[in-house]
Amino acid sequence: MLTPESARDFASARQQALIEEWINFFTGRPNDLLSFEEIKQNLRLQDSAYRGLQEVELDKIVGSTGRYRDFTRSFLPKNNMTQDRWRRIDTVALHEGYPPVELYKVGDVYFVRDGNHRISVARLNKAKTIEAYVIEYKTTIPISKDDDIEDIRSKMDALLIAEEREEFLKDTQLDKLRPQHTIEFTEPGRYRLVKEHIAFHKFLKETECHCEIPYDQAVTSWYDTVYIPTIEAIRRSNILADFPDRTEADLYAWMLLHREKFEKEIKALGYVPNEDILEQLRRERATNSFARFMGIFRNTEDLQSMPLKVERTKFLEETRLNELRPNNNIKFSESGCYYLTKRHIDVHKYLKEVEQSRPISYDEAVASWYDNVYMPVIELIRSHNLPQKFPKNSEADLYLWIVSRREQIEEDQHKMGHISTEMLVEELEKEGSAGPVARLIDYFSEKKSKVSQDLEKVTATVLP
Repeated sequence: MLTPESARDFASARQQALIEEWINFFTGRPNDLLSFEEIKQNLRLQDSAYRGLQEVELDKIVGSTGRYRDFTRSFLPKNNMTQDRWRRIDTVALHEGYPPVELYKVGDVYFVRDGNHRISVARLNKAKTIEAYVIEYKTTIPISKDDDIEDIRSKMDALLIAEEREEFLKDTQLDKLRPQHTIEFTEPGRYRLVKEHIAFHKFLKETECHCEIPYDQAVTSWYDTVYIPTIEAIRRSNILADFPDRTEADLYAWMLLHREKFEKEIKALGYVPNEDILEQLRRERATNSFARFMGIFRNTEDLQSMPLKVERTKFLEETRLNELRPNNNIKFSESGCYYLTKRHIDVHKYLKEVEQSRPISYDEAVASWYDNVYMPVIELIRSHNLPQKFPKNSEADLYLWIVSRREQIEEDQHKMGHISTEMLVEELEKEGSAGPVARLIDYFSEKKSKVSQDLEKVTATVLP
């Protein structure tokens, strides 16, 4: 039987859930329950043992097997879908108490196998503990009640890295051969990657001398002639300042992983200078608003990653723009931009052919695009003094921002061809003056307004 008291209790629980979401949003504390299946997979849990009936502290229950999306971290209901069940348990608990729940224990925390609603009601009613049948999984990872999934993954990674480092030093004896070495990684799997690289270096040296060389000699040769020169290039570039949470060895591993892919993409298999690889890494670190904006397209487009000078050369060869319009000054500051611009030319060619009911040459399309699309936008950019407001970006960068932004808005609003360039230039102008702080304030204001509206809806729905 559903009682008025249970309705008030549920309304109170929903209001507290929304307030908790708001507070955790600003403090950065985890607000979601942990998924036991995800924890089990990440920690590779296997060995378990039944521990019987126990009294368990409620605030140590941090996750669930199936209902982890329906409750906040403190087991407050996130929606009204299970309102009737929650209220029935609340009514029964008032007179008969709580039947034992079933929990999994991992480290010092617990996950609900059965009894999410009982725990939710118990916590709302200020209970400190609850009876539970407990099954414990063994783990060497220390987990606390304040950890989120990223914290647990970080702890798991730290343990794996320590194990891999111990195995690496045991196999290579690098700490004895080169005691001054500082090879420290922040991601698992990197020490194994380096061992593979040493083995390949050994193979190359043996092929070169037509002889077999001892493993320790291969290790020192790799360290002196491969690793250290790469680290010196990293230091000269000062790129580590852009990655404060990474080590020199991390960047070496990144270069190792990306070199083959990079060389294939720019069709330069063989030797690519370390400086070019580092420049590619620097570009992948978004340092300004345009770079971050371009990151949106890299997630959805098959953009080629290559040095800008190579990318620009290919663009000019394919479009013949230097011959068609010798005074053009199209230069981008981010990789992938030339690809997107070529795509715009292709679209322009198609539209012109439809309009004129005849095929046109690619040269004609390029010239038409430059004269009728690109230059009018550039002139508008100049008239609004935008290059001075964005000194780190070229005029071509700003052109691409405007054109890509138009595509995005027209797609969202289903209004193809109805967004004026003038409006987009004014938006970009505001982007320069308002800055990210103003946009963040606007976002928080919208978030606060939504939470207030949700609170009003909950109260109106549950309490007539």
